[in-house]
Amino acid sequence: MKEILETMPRIELALIIIGVFALILGIIFVYAMIHEYRMYLEEHRKARISFRDFFKQEQFYIFLFLASIFIMLLNLLYFLE
Repeated sequence: MKEILETMPRIELALIIIGVFALILGIIFVYAMIHEYRMYLEEHRKARISFRDFFKQEQFYIFLFLASIFIMLLNLLYFLE
């Protein structure tokens, strides 16, 4: 493993690290969004399941995910300079 990391260029290593963090962060946010939406549906029995309602209820998590991806990409640009 150490030889693989030493032979990789810096850009590829940085992209792999950011990609793994983004994937893990995405999985965590999707799980949290689905869990919170299920709780919302249990509390509001008359609410219908729809993508529009889902995005409306979970827009905070979507914004948080996009902001964190933006920050990761800015850090990547700073790292490459």
